[in-house]
Parts: sequence; C-alpha cells; structure tokens
Amino acid sequence: MLQKPPYLIVRLPAGPLPVSTRYAGSTQVDKIVFTPLGQENPLAQKFAAFESRSPKMGLHMGLRRDCGSTLSQAGQPQEVTSNDFKTYRFEGGIRNFPSPDVEKGNVNYLAGIREIGVRSEHTDGRDMPRLLVRSVEFEGPFYESWPPQAHCNIFIDFERKNDTPAYASAIIRSFASRAYRRPISDHEEASLISVFNKSFAAGASFEQSVKDALQVVLTSPQFLCLIEKSASPASEPIDDYEIASKLSYFLWNSPPDDQLLKLAAEGTLRRSLDSETLRLIGDGRFARFTTEFTPQWLALEKFAVLEPDRKLFPGLTRDVRAQLQQEPVEFVQHLIRNNLPARNLVDSEFAMVNEVVASYYGLSDHVNSGFRFQPVSVKGPARGGVITQAAILAGLSDGRESNPVKRGAWLARRIVGEPPDDPPPNVPTVKEDPRLSLRERLEHHRNQPGCAQCHAKIDPWGIALEEFDAGGRLKSKATDAHSVLPDKTKVSGISDLKRYLANDRIDQVAFSMLRHLATYATGRSLTYSELAYLKREGSKLGKDGYKMRDLICFVIKSPMFLEK
Repeated sequence: MLQKPPYLIVRLPAGPLPVSTRYAGSTQVDKIVFTPLGQENPLAQKFAAFESRSPKMGLHMGLRRDCGSTLSQAGQPQEVTSNDFKTYRFEGGIRNFPSPDVEKGNVNYLAGIREIGVRSEHTDGRDMPRLLVRSVEFEGPFYESWPPQAHCNIFIDFERKNDTPAYASAIIRSFASRAYRRPISDHEEASLISVFNKSFAAGASFEQSVKDALQVVLTSPQFLCLIEKSASPASEPIDDYEIASKLSYFLWNSPPDDQLLKLAAEGTLRRSLDSETLRLIGDGRFARFTTEFTPQWLALEKFAVLEPDRKLFPGLTRDVRAQLQQEPVEFVQHLIRNNLPARNLVDSEFAMVNEVVASYYGLSDHVNSGFRFQPVSVKGPARGGVITQAAILAGLSDGRESNPVKRGAWLARRIVGEPPDDPPPNVPTVKEDPRLSLRERLEHHRNQPGCAQCHAKIDPWGIALEEFDAGGRLKSKATDAHSVLPDKTKVSGISDLKRYLANDRIDQVAFSMLRHLATYATGRSLTYSELAYLKREGSKLGKDGYKMRDLICFVIKSPMFLEK
C-alpha cells in the first residue's frame, strides 16, 4: 500500500499527445494528474538550460591496437544545432597522426589499421543533449572537380597547350614565381627550363618532366628561406616583395596572398603598411600568428610535457590540459584584435574561457559557450592576465609542488624583460633540508656563494606567485606570498604584484612585449642598438596605453623589420 502518490518529472512536447498506461499488479490506476511547472521553478529552469544547449560532435583519428585504440582529436568539435542534414568540416594535418602499421602474421588482423571515430563530446560534465551515432559511412576519393584543384593550380590554363616548350615555360614561371614569392629572373627561368628539357629529351612524359623542374624549385634556398639580397654589408631597405613575404610570414605564417603581391608589383606596399597590417590581423589566418607566437613567448611547451600527480590534480586530464593550453593563445589574440592596452597582459578584468576552462577555474555559472572561448568578467586577482593562467603556472611546477624559482625566472624573462644572468660555471648543487620551510630553503640557497646574485633577481617574483598550487589554481590554505621585489618594492601577493606590474612597471612590460614581437618578426636575436631603439621609440606608445595592435604596427614599421 503506497503511503503517498508516486510521481515522475518529465518534459513533454507541446501539442496533443496520446497517453497509455500500464501498471504491474492487480491495482488499477485511478487517475493521472499532470501539473505544469512554472518558469520560475528551479527544476523548470534546469530543463530550459538543458534544452538551450546543443550537443557537440568530435572527430578522432588514430590506430587500433591489440588492447584498444589510440585516438587523438582532429580539428575542433562542432556544435550540432538541429537534425537537418548539414556538412561539418574537421581540419587537421594527417601527418600529425600515426600512419597505419599492420604486422604480418598478427592474429589480430585489425591491429595497426587507421581508425576514425565520431563521438559526442562533453565539455565540463554538465548535462546536455547527446548525439547518438548509429553508423558512419566513408566515401572516397573525394574531389570537388576533375582534374583536382591542386592539379589545375600547377598545370594552368594556357592558350597554346600544344606548344610543349611554351606551355612548360608558362607552368614553370607561374609555379616558381609563387614559390619564390616574387617574379623569377631570366637566369632562374632558363635554369629550370633546362631541367625540363633534359628530362623530356630522356623520354620522360610531359607531366614527369614538369615535376622534375618543380622539384628543383621546392628544394631551392629561394623557396625554403626568406632571402633578402644585399648589395653591401651596410643596412639598406628591403624591397616591396621582401616586405610582402616578411609581413605575411610574420602575421599569417604563410606566403603572401595576391593582394600583397599586387601592391608589391605596383611598388606601393611600403606606403600601404598600415592598412595591410590591419587587413592581415583581421583575417582568419591571423590565428596562426597567435598559435605560433604565444607558446614560444610564454614557454608553453613546459606545460605540454608536464606529468601532473593524478592523485593531487585529478582535474588535469588530457582533454582539460589541451583546453588550458589554448587559453593563453585565445587571450593574446583577443587583446590584439581589439587593440586593448598592454596592461591587460598582467591584470585584466576578464578571462578568455570556454566551458572546460571555466569549470577548472570555478567559473562554470558564467559560461555557456561549449568549446568556444569568450571573454568573461572576473572579480579578484586570481584570474585575468597571463601570469595567473593555469597552463603557465602548472608548467612551471614539477607536477606536485609549485616552484617559485622557475616561476620567478619565467616572469623576469618573459614579462618584465629583465632576465637574470647565466649562472657561473661549476656551481655545486645545494643540498635540500626537508625540515626547512620554502622561504628558509630559498634563503639558504641565496646565501650560497655563486647563487646570491642570480637568485636575488628571480626568487622575489616567484614568491609573489606562491598563492597558486602546482595545478595553477589558488591553494586551499592561506599562503604567505609577501615578497620584496628586486627594486625593493614590497608586495603581499598576487594582487599587489599585478597592480605593481600594470602601473609602476608597465613601460618595462611593454618593452618586453616589443622585444619578443621583434625577435619573432625578424627571426633573430636583436642587437644592442635595436633594443635601445625599441625602448626609446617604443615608449612613445605609452601615451595611448601601449595598445597591443599598435605594438605590432610599431614593429612592422621599424628599421629592424624594413631594413636588411
């Protein structure tokens, strides 16, 4: 005998619904009562939030093994917003995935074959609709046209295709000019035509003879390197074609497009640098810049190889780490695209997060963007800026404990631009006493001969970051992060440190950023005079707050970029 009526909470679609009931037992159902929940009801709000989310579809590639599969994500997960048939595009270099490796004689004849998996992706564990993947079909080879576009890009349209020498010359001239990122010289063309003629005369087909000539192009220094020819050892301006290549590889990490080459051919690119720089930054290909520059600048490779203690930091899974590593990239890109002041590098009122990153930081209630990063307002000093991002702080640990020495050296080199001197040779290892506190161990280290000079410029920065654990989150217990910085400024932790860097040391922070940008743009170390130029002329950007896009434009119009 039931003491209270049974109930069930369900979500029913609108409109007429046929209802049938069955009850196991002799008791008959007397009636069914439907009670709608108002929109203000918390449970109804949970249902509404659930229905507002869309499932995510991910593509994974790898190999089948004897004991399972090794699958890695290919491209970014896609949001599925309806049941309508639609094309979802996943892009990724197949060279980044293992090649099939089938062993002859293996009783598991499937081991080693390539696997492609399609699955419903989750973000931070929140409830959301899921995809039911019943089957996957493959069609191929797939070509949008025939011959394929890649073939047509080489074997171009030509009025006299039956004139073999003329057609070969046109193909080689077109291909080499694109590969060299400038018109080829008569001597270069004659040399390549000679390769074609020898191959064709030896009995090779037309296509093979062209291929032989193009292989010479693709193995030449003119293609593999950005060559800036000089008439003398003295500095001289680079020409417009060299500007086009240098600008494109700086901001797009790819060859110049038709617009840049057109301006170079007209000799007007130098006069159009401002507008072209803005165009390149506004293009989707600019993401390649932040993807390459940001990890190099912030040394994110340390986080990529980190092996965190899984018992201490169970939240640092492989998928979470991949999203955390993307956070600095998205943050820097947002600053540049919106031309925000450089102070945001160290102290911003927002963080760039998606659902995974937000959950790791405890900001889940503010984000419903799936895997897409978006700016979210944050309160308090724990988030905002790059110096408190988990990928950086965790990467500068050993996976178990925070390391103020590594963090201090990183901040001095990457943010403040005051790198410590190299340690003297043959400095003996200092024996650690486990009975000493962290501060006592650091003090003991600084008192050793040969250690004091360097560590006096390193440790104070790292101690101010001691409020964060080895996983990059605030420690659960209060931590003494009081520190006296190298210039004798006293800070009590991350809040004071951020305020100090954003206000008192912003000129040095901006100079450090300019230095890293210029080094990346030129592909070499900067000379003393070039560093002096950056500090002297770059300081003029301070009146506008050292806006991030302005810093890039400044580097592009500087002598170190426009001269050889």
